[in-house]
Amino acid sequence: MKAVANKVKERAQESGIEFDFVAVNFKTMESHTLDRAVWKLGHQTARKAGVVWDVPRSGVSTDMKYTRLYEIVDDHFDSLVFILDEIDALTGSTGADEPAYSRLLYSLSRVMSEQHVDTQLSTVVVTNYPKFRENLDSRTDSSYNPNGIHFSDYDANELIEILERRRDAFKDDALEDGVIEIVAAYGAQNEGDARRAIDLLRDAGEIANRAGDPVVTQDHVRSANDSVVKNRVLEIVGGMSVQKKLSLYAAALVAKENEGAAPSPVVYDIYKILCEGSDMEIYTQETVNSHINKAGTYGVLESERVSGGFKSGVHLVFKFTEPVGAVLDTLSEDERLQEIPSKELGEVVKRRLRD
Repeated sequence: MKAVANKVKERAQESGIEFDFVAVNFKTMESHTLDRAVWKLGHQTARKAGVVWDVPRSGVSTDMKYTRLYEIVDDHFDSLVFILDEIDALTGSTGADEPAYSRLLYSLSRVMSEQHVDTQLSTVVVTNYPKFRENLDSRTDSSYNPNGIHFSDYDANELIEILERRRDAFKDDALEDGVIEIVAAYGAQNEGDARRAIDLLRDAGEIANRAGDPVVTQDHVRSANDSVVKNRVLEIVGGMSVQKKLSLYAAALVAKENEGAAPSPVVYDIYKILCEGSDMEIYTQETVNSHINKAGTYGVLESERVSGGFKSGVHLVFKFTEPVGAVLDTLSEDERLQEIPSKELGEVVKRRLRD
């Protein structure tokens, strides 16, 4: 993406056009809020413009950060492209009705129409989660209305080729036979993301190094992958309210016994049992479904409406996109959920699924 943008920049300069691009990877930010995203965009844009970004990270409203960003854009560029990499990581606060990336895209897509700048401003979004548009506010989706370009995922064999070129980051004979292959297999399962596969190989090496092991083994890779998955899930569910955690826990318990799929009628039955055992108020099924769907906003699961089964009614089926075990383990770290008898409930789930 950056290589293409640099070629466009060269062509623009030949025509006397002040063009540039600003690339921000939201995955690497320490905070995934809208305010921090706007600050980061401003900071990167100021660097490209060769001016000082004189806006503090805190103590200044997000609107003021937008205002300063637009001033720099308007004063220094004829045309500018924002490249927003890993935009699905810009989730904002867990309890928000709309992910932060939706609000950011709405603002950026309306910059010119609302006459904030005279600069020709475009936005390019890069994501491995193509369904992120399903979580956009309807106004954002209408205003942004992008042209999509799909790049096929790398398969395991292609990832092996990429990872083999990273062997030189390790000493000779420091990688056990099969390490490259298992990293590639995990990478292929994880949307064929080459960067994540490379990161996983590095993390496995760091685990081996900390343990004083001279060779990186497949067990190191498995440990690194478990850690990555758990950290990702913890980032998503950590700030949820106890009611949302109970709802998601119920869905995960059902999915664990049903090959990753959780029909909402069974989920609600288990949720009620959890509430009774925790002395918590029981919410309506509609509310519980809404709580679980919020987790879908952050990439934990997907849902679809189906008919038939469970007395032939129309109901939702939740399908987890993150490992169910990791979700259960992470939720169980909440002391309010630690006493849940998951094994006994597993038997209840099995019976309910058979009914």
